[in-house]
Amino acid sequence: MRVREANSEKQIANRNIMKALIVEGGALRTVFSAGVLDAFLVNKFDPFDLYIGVSGGSMSMTYFLSKSYQATYEITKKIIADTEFMGLKNIFSEEGYINLAYLQEYADRSYPLDIPALEKISRHKKIEIVATNIEDGKPVYLWPTIQNWRDCLKASSTLPFLTKGYYWVNDLKLMDGGWADPIPARRAVELGADQVVVIRSQPLTYRSDWHYFGMLGQFINRNNPAMKDLFAREHIVYNEALDFLNEEHVEQIIQIAPPDYLKTTAYSATEEKLTIDYRTGLDMGLRFMAEYGGGF
Repeated sequence: MRVREANSEKQIANRNIMKALIVEGGALRTVFSAGVLDAFLVNKFDPFDLYIGVSGGSMSMTYFLSKSYQATYEITKKIIADTEFMGLKNIFSEEGYINLAYLQEYADRSYPLDIPALEKISRHKKIEIVATNIEDGKPVYLWPTIQNWRDCLKASSTLPFLTKGYYWVNDLKLMDGGWADPIPARRAVELGADQVVVIRSQPLTYRSDWHYFGMLGQFINRNNPAMKDLFAREHIVYNEALDFLNEEHVEQIIQIAPPDYLKTTAYSATEEKLTIDYRTGLDMGLRFMAEYGGGF
C-alpha cells in the first residue's frame, strides 16, 4: 500500500469528511479487487460516501455495493473456461471475441444483482461508472439507475476490437472508461473527496508503455481524430493518472495494490491463478483495515 498524506495546511480531521473508493479496471485482473472488496464486505467495512468504478472494476464495485460475497470471483472462475464467453469462434460475431452479453446472462442467472437495493444505496451515496465517449474521446461519468445499471457496466467495459465495441447509454455512444480516465482519483477530488482509497490491479511500480492495442485503436478510429489521438496517448493518459496519485495533495490518497504482478493477465487465467490473486486481494484488504480502518 502507498499513502499520500493530506497536506498539513488543510485539517480534515476536525470536520465531516468525504471518503471515496475507486476501483481500477483490468479485465480478469480485477479478481484481485474482488478479493479486497470481499475482505471489506465480511468485516462490514464500508465508510465511503463516493464510489467510482472503471471497466471490470465497476463490476466488482457493484457486487460489493449489493453485498454479494464472492460473486465476482465465482463468476470469473466460471467464465474463463467458457468459449461462449471468450474464444476465437466469437471474433466475427456481433458481440466480438469477448461476449459481454453472455457474461451478463450468466451473472443475472447465477448471481443476480439486487438493483432496487442498489438504487436505494445511491439515494444517499454517490456512485459513478466511468465510460469513454466515442464521439470526442472524453470521459463520461455515468450515474447508474434501476433502468440502466447493467448497460452502464457493459458500456464501461466494451472495446472496439475485443467486444461488441460500444453501448448506448443516455443517448451517448460509449466504450471502455479505462481509456479516457483509467484511475479517476482527480475526479473524486473534484467532487469533494478528502480521503481517497484506490484499489489498483497493477503493482505500485507499474508504468504503462505503448502497446499494440494503441496502434490497432488508431487504425480502427482513423476517421475519428479525437479517438485516434486518445489511442495514441493511452499510455500517457494512464501514467498521468499515476502521477496524480503520487503528487502532494491536500487530500489523503491511499493505494491498495498487489505486492507484485498478478498471476492473472487481462485476458488469460486459470482457476488456480485466479484463486491466488483473489486471496492476495483478501490479504491486502485485511491489511488495509488493520492499518487504516480506525481512521475511516
